Amino acid sequence: MPANRRYARDTVDSTLLSAAHDRQRREERGIQKIDLQRARRYGMKEYQDNGRIRYTYGGVVFIYCPLKNRAVTSWKLTKESSDTSGTKVATPILLDTHDFGSKFVLQEEERIQEELALLMNSSSRTRAKWSSHSVLVVDMSGSMRRDDVNGARCRSDGVWMALARDYVKKPLEERIRSKFDLVSIVVMKDDGAEVIMKHEPTTWVLYNKLVDMREWTTNKPAGHGYYLPAIDEAEKLLTSNANAGCSLSLLFFSDGSPSDHHTERPEIVKRLGELASKFGRRLSIACIGMAEESEDFSTLNDMVTEAKQYGAQASFGKPSLDADSLSNIITSLASSLTTSKTEMTELMTGKAKTVRMDIQREKLNTPDHVGTWKYYMSADEENCVNRFWTWDYRSGGSGFLKILDTRCAYCFVQNGLLMECPTCKGFYMCRTCHMDQGGFADHRTRHGNRHSQCSAKLAKIRMGKIVRKDLPSWSLAVKEQTFGEGAERIVRKVRFVDNDGDYVGPVMVAKESRFVESHSGNSYQEQMAYHREFMRTQDIASDLAKKFNAALLQAQTHFGQKSQGFLSRLPRIQFIEPMVAELIEDNQEKNVLIEQFLQGEYKKFNSNMGFVEDDVKKLVQRMNNLGLDGDVSRPFDDGLGAIEEGSEEESEEEEEELFDSKEAIPYEGDYTDLQDAYFPQAFSHFTYEKTKRQLMVVDLQGVFTKKNDGTKVYELTDPVIHKRRHNRNRAMKQWSFGRTDRGENGMKAFFETHKCTHACKLLGLSEVDVNKV
Repeated sequence: MPANRRYARDTVDSTLLSAAHDRQRREERGIQKIDLQRARRYGMKEYQDNGRIRYTYGGVVFIYCPLKNRAVTSWKLTKESSDTSGTKVATPILLDTHDFGSKFVLQEEERIQEELALLMNSSSRTRAKWSSHSVLVVDMSGSMRRDDVNGARCRSDGVWMALARDYVKKPLEERIRSKFDLVSIVVMKDDGAEVIMKHEPTTWVLYNKLVDMREWTTNKPAGHGYYLPAIDEAEKLLTSNANAGCSLSLLFFSDGSPSDHHTERPEIVKRLGELASKFGRRLSIACIGMAEESEDFSTLNDMVTEAKQYGAQASFGKPSLDADSLSNIITSLASSLTTSKTEMTELMTGKAKTVRMDIQREKLNTPDHVGTWKYYMSADEENCVNRFWTWDYRSGGSGFLKILDTRCAYCFVQNGLLMECPTCKGFYMCRTCHMDQGGFADHRTRHGNRHSQCSAKLAKIRMGKIVRKDLPSWSLAVKEQTFGEGAERIVRKVRFVDNDGDYVGPVMVAKESRFVESHSGNSYQEQMAYHREFMRTQDIASDLAKKFNAALLQAQTHFGQKSQGFLSRLPRIQFIEPMVAELIEDNQEKNVLIEQFLQGEYKKFNSNMGFVEDDVKKLVQRMNNLGLDGDVSRPFDDGLGAIEEGSEEESEEEEEELFDSKEAIPYEGDYTDLQDAYFPQAFSHFTYEKTKRQLMVVDLQGVFTKKNDGTKVYELTDPVIHKRRHNRNRAMKQWSFGRTDRGENGMKAFFETHKCTHACKLLGLSEVDVNKV
């Protein structure tokens, strides 16, 4: 018997008097007395003006007089009841209201609930305490009276039951919701929409109210279901709190296409896109369609598709006509809200983080010429690129390395006619400035006790503090609208431009924090500190990727000549190299992190929470469908010698080397099931062993590409590194990898879901006991 399901006792022996008129009508209409008894026990209740009660259940309407305990009359419904599902097939789920112990306590709790609802919306200070706000839009049109949902008395009853049990009761019992998680409800009925609940705190009083909503005495389905008025009310509720530290959720329940005129349906879809554009990833949208398979839910689907185009987390669910199926979807939505709240919480302090509201989001695949671009030109002193920085974690100091500026040091012109200082080879002048300044004389001249600019720059170049890197230009254009949003960062398009403002070089992206705390009003040092964690993480991941690729080449030497061609085409791992562009904007200094845009289908292959992309077999199938040869099975021509598994214990005398230097020796066995899809997970496993179980690179995301020469590569970005908290290595102790670093817990989460494949065995990786991580 499912949890939270209560069945009423048998009703056959309950006492019910019947008037002569009722007996005659039942005999004429083929209605048994047991049908009336069940209707009184389970049925949807409505009070009538004459004091009588109307019950509807199992396709039977029963009028009952409570004063005389007598059945007055009854009749059958033909259109609102199904013979193959609903109450004729399954007994409905009944929920007990929460027991407060006494009527006095109940009344006191209800009074407190009313005051709390008013208080939570009384000022910006109290609104800042909101943790989440869920707006539930429920279709209460006449068709929601239909009795065809197994486990519910009608469609509306199934919705309210699932919301009460799975969206409120379970989270309260698990203590993942509180009075700071607010709920508002909009119903679609008659010829419009009505807000029947506004900013209600999640408490047991709210649960009881939702249980009461199941009865038609509270809210009976009637009329039509118009979407646009409901979206209007939902938007008012979602925008009622200006605090951007509050997670938002919009749940839209309907059992059919909108009653709005068909010409208004594009406007319905557009309005959902506008909501998604305003809130982005902070807003979770779920549209749930519950009706027969033949019902048209194209509008709900289009609403979800449009919301996704603007970065909102959106989904469409179509449960079977079964209360448990609906409950599964509601439970999943409740979990999504918890995930969103976690994203917006500072893990170390538990404080809510505020999402930036200065973001203009553009629709996915918007052409570059649509939107606004900000230009930073070398010739513009007020809006220009000051310098570029790259990163090397092995360099010591801050880790930032300045990229050699190849513009004229005086007029900042960039062209192919610049003259280079022959001594330091790191100072440039255009011909005009070279003549005006008398050549490089001043650059090479000492001033007092200070070294000349030439000798100082030469020293920095030799020490690796300044590095050479070919850039398409030293001018940039940054698009003001964002096209992507992750849990931590927003993404804009960036292009290098020449002196005429024309695009040159590859498409780039700029990544910024989506949170106010890491962006607005921060000092130059604070901005660079934010970029430092990203640059360090990606640089170390890149270095480990190079070691992974080298290990694959090393493993290749253990096979015969016939296998070399196949092994050389196994996927490699590559992380793109980021830079920080230090900009002057309206004479103010700012900086943005930029990297090359990844072309292709962007995917997440695993996460920092233990998730592994779908199932490896599903990924293999998807890659095959895309023509990317997910199955690279080939017979090997020779056997391999077995190697002994290493000890999990480390010697106290072991030197403080960052990486394990042991050779990758493949395990003996058959490698015919070696799949391209196995390699991202094998890489995460490899990083754990290669760093002596001190680090692990996860949250692998990017694109998988197959090049013309047959080689394949996972081009990745924005990884997460988990670091062991008690780390003996002096260098590693100083490294910080940001709020997504979950330490040993993250490592355990990976190995709880990771299953070693032939890719792991090819690299000689050992099976890991989760309890010893």
